[in-house]
Amino acid sequence: MAKIKDIQSFLENRIPKSLSMPGDNDGFSIIPDSNAECDTIALALDVSLDSIEFAKSVGAQLLLTHHPTVFSPLYSLSDKDGVGRRLLAAAKAGIALAGFHTRLDAIDGGVNDTLCRLVGIQRVEKFEDGLGRVGYLEKPQSFEEFCAHVGKVLGTEKVTGINTGNTVHRVAVVGGSGKGSFYDAYRTGADTFLTGEVAHNTLLDGRDLGMNLVLATHYRTEVVVLPALGDMVKEAFPDVKLHFFGDNL
Repeated sequence: MAKIKDIQSFLENRIPKSLSMPGDNDGFSIIPDSNAECDTIALALDVSLDSIEFAKSVGAQLLLTHHPTVFSPLYSLSDKDGVGRRLLAAAKAGIALAGFHTRLDAIDGGVNDTLCRLVGIQRVEKFEDGLGRVGYLEKPQSFEEFCAHVGKVLGTEKVTGINTGNTVHRVAVVGGSGKGSFYDAYRTGADTFLTGEVAHNTLLDGRDLGMNLVLATHYRTEVVVLPALGDMVKEAFPDVKLHFFGDNL
């Protein structure tokens, strides 16, 4: 049976830290026992008290997420702090925590490649140091048609954005928060930027520069990667059981 340290070694090599954006504190954040056997993994977008309880309920020894648990340095742990409460809950339950963030966005077959595949974006190229993706729809669509299509494939009615009147054909993609990627997307020559959320000023930029913005929520544009993440684990550990947690924030 695989041990936590075996899965850690595999994931850190399969999804290398070298792909993480500067300052991104992803990877393993808690390992209660590196020699513990691991036959069950829970997968979720986030570490939350609910996802930790889910991991406990299915007997998981590892909670594997997209978002990391600790974004900023910690100088103490307390149950009066949200991050501290989550870390303590996982540690008490003996559950290891690992979140692969921007490196999972950038890796081949990660968040943004999965989004492109689901939406039907072809001839995909990388931009923004490999984090973003840009490509073409098979056939041009109106803004309204594309929003409806995105909502259908991602399972959400919460698709909003800025319609500049331009036809949707060349689409740039960044899952989650795309506010810092807008100008990189614009420089690709895309007529449309598909992401989860942006700042208000970015909406104004899109309108004034003539690039459609399609916002399909942070959650829905990233949670699609969990099956792909599970498949990566199954490559090396086919006997490990996977359980997926859904928490639509």
